[in-house]
Amino acid sequence: MTCCRKLQRYVFFIRQHSTFVSILLTITASVVIFRKELTYQLYIKTLNLEPYENAITIWSSDYHISPIHDLKNILSPLGVRFFDKSLSYSCGQTRTCFSPLRILTRHNGMDYSNEIYSKFYEFYKNQIEMNVVDAFVCFHPVSMCELYMPFNRSIIIISSTRYELSRFEPQQWNKLNENLKKISQNPKNIIAANNLYDAEYIRYFTGINVTLLPSFCNYTNSDYNPTREEFLLAPIHLLYFDALFKKLLKKSLNQYQKHKIKIVSIRSIYRNYKYSDLTNHPAIIHIPYQVSIMSFFEQYRMNIPLLAPSLDLLTTWHYEYGVVNEKTWDQTLHGIRSNSSRIKGVLTNVPDPNNDLDRISIRYWLNFSDFYQWPHIIYYESIDDLIEKLMSTDFRMISEKMKIYNKQVEKTVLKKWQHILNNIKQYSRKFR
Repeated sequence: MTCCRKLQRYVFFIRQHSTFVSILLTITASVVIFRKELTYQLYIKTLNLEPYENAITIWSSDYHISPIHDLKNILSPLGVRFFDKSLSYSCGQTRTCFSPLRILTRHNGMDYSNEIYSKFYEFYKNQIEMNVVDAFVCFHPVSMCELYMPFNRSIIIISSTRYELSRFEPQQWNKLNENLKKISQNPKNIIAANNLYDAEYIRYFTGINVTLLPSFCNYTNSDYNPTREEFLLAPIHLLYFDALFKKLLKKSLNQYQKHKIKIVSIRSIYRNYKYSDLTNHPAIIHIPYQVSIMSFFEQYRMNIPLLAPSLDLLTTWHYEYGVVNEKTWDQTLHGIRSNSSRIKGVLTNVPDPNNDLDRISIRYWLNFSDFYQWPHIIYYESIDDLIEKLMSTDFRMISEKMKIYNKQVEKTVLKKWQHILNNIKQYSRKFR
């Protein structure tokens, strides 16, 4: 009875104040519908452009937080400013979710339509924040930079994975190749990769000579300081091989019981680790699931000794088990190991990088992986050999050698970026 009375009062109130309720509902609906526009207009009205007016300014809308986070860490001390409008689901970790972005969303940005392409340009071509932008940078995916071509600014492409991401169909992929060639032909632009594998991969399909611009990842602010005895085992992404490897590892460790070697999975000892946690261990063992991994950059820059299978061993493991299961998009997305790419390459006498059923092709391309290009990586030829290396290696000496090499890399990376910044400045309307 009480419930009915309350309902009657509620209906009576609405009838007596129908105009007010209608207005309130209209306002609420308008706020919901136009929330993004209102948020953006508030952002524009409160945006202080003064710091950007005399600084090189770079725009990024990326699906991976680490490469752009690394670039900001390198270039911000040089006075470079950024509009980092991340589309990554992990953007909360770097606090880059909160810079308002119109037209483009994380749902339509990976494979945007011609309509989105046109709307984005029409919306931003005269926006005050876009007027101070000197360059666009694209990591993941590379194809995001097709969106920026009409703006006539410098375009910096730095591939951090296989560049056809979101352009898998042959027609899309070929169109991307044509656009990359157009971009590369303009001296104000640069086509690069943060690892040799992806540099060679782009060259195989386009003929473009790609600049190698490695990530530096010194944002960890941690250095090798082994205080614990456990060796860490990095995640193995192929579940079947993970079980097989740990079974064989246990068998080998039983043969060396008197040495009391302890190997633990990173995630079994640290649910959420800090970088400094990793530096407390003598070394990290890798069974690579990718040819270039940001965590590998981070660990190397912290001077942590790293162990990886030899090229011959990883070739065998991948040929037999597909262990590098994020090497190709077919295996990453569909669990399929293909014998060819969806389009033909332009280089002759070079095996197809996406032929994962041919041992020669696998070995040829795995050789470009980061762990076979950097010095002072410790290679093991078998699981027994891994245990032997854990017992016999002077890890502190290895770490010191890594530190020296990292200083050399830092100088090289800064020199390359200084050249790129000078080039951006030369072609920017802002600095004329």
